[in-house]
Amino acid sequence: MEPTLQAKHITKTFPGVKALTDVTVDFYPGEVHALLGENGAGKSTLIKILSGVYTPTEGEVWMDGKKVEFNTPSDAMEARIAVIHQELSIAPDLTVAENIFLGVEPKKSNGLLDRAKMNAVSQQILDDMGVGDRIKATDVARDLTAAQQQMAEIAKVINKNARVVVMDEPTSSLSEGEIEALFTQIHKLRDNNCTIIYISHRMVEIFTMCDRATVLMDGKFVTTKMIKDTTEAELVNSMVGREVGDYYNRQVHTRGQEMVRVENLSRGKEFKDVSFAAYAGEILGVYGLIGAGRTETMETIFGARKPDSGKVFIKGEEVHFNSPLDAIAKGVGMVTEDRRRTGLMLEKDVKDNMVLPSIPMHKKKFNFADPVWERKIAQEFKEKLRVKAPSIDTIIKNLSGGNQQKAILAKWLIAEVDILILDEPTRGIDVNAKSEFYTLMNEFVAKGGCIIMVSSEMPEAIGISDRIIVFHEGDLMGELTGDQITEQNIIKLANG
Repeated sequence: MEPTLQAKHITKTFPGVKALTDVTVDFYPGEVHALLGENGAGKSTLIKILSGVYTPTEGEVWMDGKKVEFNTPSDAMEARIAVIHQELSIAPDLTVAENIFLGVEPKKSNGLLDRAKMNAVSQQILDDMGVGDRIKATDVARDLTAAQQQMAEIAKVINKNARVVVMDEPTSSLSEGEIEALFTQIHKLRDNNCTIIYISHRMVEIFTMCDRATVLMDGKFVTTKMIKDTTEAELVNSMVGREVGDYYNRQVHTRGQEMVRVENLSRGKEFKDVSFAAYAGEILGVYGLIGAGRTETMETIFGARKPDSGKVFIKGEEVHFNSPLDAIAKGVGMVTEDRRRTGLMLEKDVKDNMVLPSIPMHKKKFNFADPVWERKIAQEFKEKLRVKAPSIDTIIKNLSGGNQQKAILAKWLIAEVDILILDEPTRGIDVNAKSEFYTLMNEFVAKGGCIIMVSSEMPEAIGISDRIIVFHEGDLMGELTGDQITEQNIIKLANG
């Protein structure tokens, strides 16, 4: 069988950086091909070459046995190569149907848009995907959740009848039901001889969905394996170049004093009568399907939302936070779910991002900032947390996801918080960065800190938590400890 798409001896050099070196990969029709590697391994660069964003410094792209040149993304789109990016490119003020038909709008004989056809075809696609009951063709995109916008992006690809579809972390903001709907759609695309290039850090998805996997490391090809002939450990070891073992780094923690107590906390339709406690020296896992009320509860504890009723106690004292600033003053920090939108100042450097919450506590006379202290402490934590960046003056948007996440953690360690709320802390970061992040979490609680961790990854929740509380549609369904922490018990509670 001839490959649909081939990267032949691709090298890509940027000023001072060789992002890819002599990479050759074949992608066949009717297969789901995983592209794996740590952040910075070269996956994104290869995809951008295959989709016309970059041109290779050396090497060639072939399609259907012929050399092709994609000088722009439009060239690749004309060849029916589509990319669904992790950061969605949906037009927020257009309807779902207008997004699905963007660039290929049907016209009536009088030259006007055929909106009736756009709406009908779009709704049929959404219905076939199993999401038509929640997403309507006439919905305005900005009114959709992130998960629904992701499904609209997939519908756009289906409508354009793509021959090659690249999916970059496609499940990162989807619920379990939406993930199942996505997998069903991927099966349909594969059955129609579509080539799917699948990028994900979730190994369970790779072994559920993919036929083959190619591993890149430091911009170089490492191996291509049939999924049925390999193991998770073998792929992970290929990605990091060494034996990783149990990368959750599970440690025995000693529970200390109560740090957080929530009593009958409620807010509108988001969550109701939520009560739980979290302690020093432990990691409390929070699990639930998307929309279960986990994030909303955590943001309310952190002062980003106002509760309708109920009480929050921090170290035994009832608190009424009017904003996150109040929470920070009481030693509470929060790593938000969407680090790029709410966790980072993307155009600022590493130093500015690390010291921001601590500036009010470290001003000099007459309320002036203390730049000497800022540089000293940022450099100290860059080294302590092994943040890979040329310097603390590097603009943070240029760092990998794992190193951005470390910088966010450094921000709260510098602020000397002793309660950390982590909302999806390892989403979109590679196995090695996850392992390092788990080590930092363990070190934090070993020193008496308290971590409350929201996670949609069940292996992560099971692998790192001392206890787990489970939400379902705004209700806290129960708490699991010790031998009770099993996949079956978690699913049972999460499904109500």
